[in-house]
Amino acid sequence: MEESSKETEISRAIISQYHENLLNSLENDVIIVGAGPSGLTAAYYLAKAGAKTLVLEKRLSIGGGIWGGASGMNVIAVEDTEILDELGVRTSKYGNLYTADSIELAITLGYKAKKAGANILNLMEAEDLIVKNNEVKGVVVNSTAIRQANLHVDPYCIQGKYIVDATGHAAELAYMLKKRLESGNLKVADISLKEIGEGFMDVEEAEKKVVEKTLHLQGNLYLTGMAVCAVHNLPRMGPIFGGMLKSGKKIAEILEEKLVEGK
Repeated sequence: MEESSKETEISRAIISQYHENLLNSLENDVIIVGAGPSGLTAAYYLAKAGAKTLVLEKRLSIGGGIWGGASGMNVIAVEDTEILDELGVRTSKYGNLYTADSIELAITLGYKAKKAGANILNLMEAEDLIVKNNEVKGVVVNSTAIRQANLHVDPYCIQGKYIVDATGHAAELAYMLKKRLESGNLKVADISLKEIGEGFMDVEEAEKKVVEKTLHLQGNLYLTGMAVCAVHNLPRMGPIFGGMLKSGKKIAEILEEKLVEGK
């Protein structure tokens, strides 16, 4: 056999390392679907606490809506800097607010989550849930490219003790449950799922309620960030991110406690 070329050596290194990582990702303490501000914050705190944490992101880049700030002006606002200070994100005082560079925040969140031990798989879309005895046990995943091409290609499954919907405005996992509810195939005892979506802009109310209502949706399925707003029909909040970060930290603390109880 001909000696491997540098090209195939590169390919072998990438393929073997990726699939080794994927095989090690099939069973987790927590699966977070969505690598936006709340999802990455939750991943950072969970991994830091020692939980085996997997983040699935369907897009090429992580960070969700952080990058664009307001209308493409890459600055975000917060009302306090506790979490940003812990992450090492620089802030500036502006009246009663603090501002930060959205690029720095997105990069730092991703870096800190990875360094804490969270595993992040991008271009990976959750297309369905694994449900047994009315309990969510994991997610059914497929390549984003396959999904976008609308190809009839079977997915595979990843298991988690707890699942977090951090998919933002669409609340994709909650929407999957809603569809099953409408067909009478699944019961959700914890919340009445109405139409999914946010109300009119009200920053004060949204910032407060997105943290307050960061709880479980059904069994082992939890909500964080804008998915909380969408499911509870809370107001929009725009480019202020303090509530999003606090929501991510809160869900991490809730699940840390659950994991300890489970042991």
